[in-house]
Amino acid sequence: MDKVLKKDCGLNFEKLKKTITRLGTEFSKGILVPVFTLPIVGMLLAFGVLLTNPSIPFSKIQWLNNFGVLTKDSLLSIFINLSPIFAVGIASGMAKRKKGDAGLSGIILFFIFLYSMNSFMKIKGFLITGDLRGTGQSLVLGVQVLDMGVFLGIILGLVTSYLHNKFVDKEFEGAMRLYGSSNLALLIGIPIVISLSIFFTYTWPVIQIFIAKMTNTIVSTGVFGVGIYGFLERILIPTGLHHLLWVPVELSAISGTGVVDGQYLEGVRNIAMAELSSSTINRLGPGAVYLTKAMSKMFGLVGAALAMYRCANSDLKEKTKGILIPAVGAAVFAGVTEPLEFSFLFTAPILFVVHAILAGIGMAVAALLDLRVIAVSGGIEFLAMMLPAGVKGDTLKFILLGFAQIALYYVIFKFLIEKLNLKTPGRESGEVKLYSKEDYKEKNKESEKSDKIKNIILGLGSSENIKTITNCYSRLRVQVKDLEKIDENLLNTTGCSGIVKSSEGVQIIYGLSVQKIKKEVCKELNIKDEE
Repeated sequence: MDKVLKKDCGLNFEKLKKTITRLGTEFSKGILVPVFTLPIVGMLLAFGVLLTNPSIPFSKIQWLNNFGVLTKDSLLSIFINLSPIFAVGIASGMAKRKKGDAGLSGIILFFIFLYSMNSFMKIKGFLITGDLRGTGQSLVLGVQVLDMGVFLGIILGLVTSYLHNKFVDKEFEGAMRLYGSSNLALLIGIPIVISLSIFFTYTWPVIQIFIAKMTNTIVSTGVFGVGIYGFLERILIPTGLHHLLWVPVELSAISGTGVVDGQYLEGVRNIAMAELSSSTINRLGPGAVYLTKAMSKMFGLVGAALAMYRCANSDLKEKTKGILIPAVGAAVFAGVTEPLEFSFLFTAPILFVVHAILAGIGMAVAALLDLRVIAVSGGIEFLAMMLPAGVKGDTLKFILLGFAQIALYYVIFKFLIEKLNLKTPGRESGEVKLYSKEDYKEKNKESEKSDKIKNIILGLGSSENIKTITNCYSRLRVQVKDLEKIDENLLNTTGCSGIVKSSEGVQIIYGLSVQKIKKEVCKELNIKDEE
């Protein structure tokens, strides 16, 4: 049937699948640039709130209190203005080179879109006067336009990066030299963006209705919907596409809208940050249950790691402990789960599915208990966010629920590992595949680093097979010419936690050290490291 469709319709479903996967992966990588700023800004915002909390003794010191007010008011601006941040971040993040030029084009096109839409709406008499709340219009950087929320930044970021990558290598000679490369992309982008502003003036109100209906659907599913969201957010981790799920849910009107201190906001994370600055964190809106996804990172995976350690072969327990403790620390404190998750994903995939199910159940129970906490990334962020509200009420309930999740993970993982004889770390025949600290201490550090980088390059099929090298928070992302030349066995000796092949390349999971590894690989290949 598939062949008939291909023949009759001219469709190549395999090629289409690869294209969609590639575009999704590229977008996921690009969106990480603005996304990774949010935890940093959030923690500093929480620090500012802490300095203004009346229950904290030193908050009564006037200059400290003033500093706290200044800090929280200035940082709150980031969550109110996410759209331009995403426009610049995605444009630069997805640019293959001259990332700074792409980011500049992104903000220029963003301003052009705003003023073009405002002007067109004024000409047509579409602008509303008075209070804009609930009208579908809002002020974005002081300009009244249709309220497109974070989607405006995402759309313009994608348009900018596409045009930039397409024309950045196009050069002119002589007097026309000024109009080549990045300037050519910007020149072509201006009429496109003006056209888009007119197009969305007519179409976005329809999309707003769709988003409102989707919001109502999500809310109507209640606890079940939260559980499904938690499951999908975890199960998509191997593909790297989980960002495509949580960004629109947490940062747009899909997860609800609210007014905090007279400021209209969209997206549960933005609302939560604003309510945090108002010291009303325990009264977060209904969408706050979507902010408990760190529970499986802070608690559940601790139980999973303990089960893997207890099930390890007696002669490999110490080596297994050396591997699991750093991985657990990264998950609990920083929310970086991939080193731990990938330690059992490829050898025992059923455990990863169970992990995703338990993560969803944990979020569903948090919703059932009506817990209002901010637990998005990891323990450090959780403490920073919750301390301003005081360790009480929902915070304590969340922690108790987390300990229950540790026990549940431990019992289920231990049962499955032993019952199905799963080859988790420490149960493989021979050595544990991941290096421990003791292994590193026994070798000459400089020699080891050089061998490791060379093995990565050889594992990728040598320098001639490598097209581009980038990275996200924990993965080395490499586009190669021939997938068949990749030596997974050799790559597994370089300390990675897992390998994911895609249509055009490979993603190698190294955890928090990936940025340093990428720099060393680029240095060894004598190519420019594009940040």
